[in-house]
Amino acid sequence: MNIQFLDIVNLITPFLGGAVGWFVGRKRQKNDFLNELQASVDLLAGKNKQLIEEVVKLREENAEFRYNLDELTRKLQNVKIITKKINPDEKN
Repeated sequence: MNIQFLDIVNLITPFLGGAVGWFVGRKRQKNDFLNELQASVDLLAGKNKQLIEEVVKLREENAEFRYNLDELTRKLQNVKIITKKINPDEKN
């Protein structure tokens, strides 16, 4: 039985090609997974930014409403005082 070098190369080449292909494919798969994770993180970060901006806007509106309510309450207090002073039952 005479085994030649080309016979050995012909037998080993598919195994080496498969191993190299598997390693390259595995690395590519990991990179794709990392890219998908990064895209998810970016999407969540963008949504979080929008929600924070909305919360800040709502807090500003809430503060403005509270200020207006306090101002209206003070004005109402003045109206109550004036109406108490001008009592229609009392005669001058």
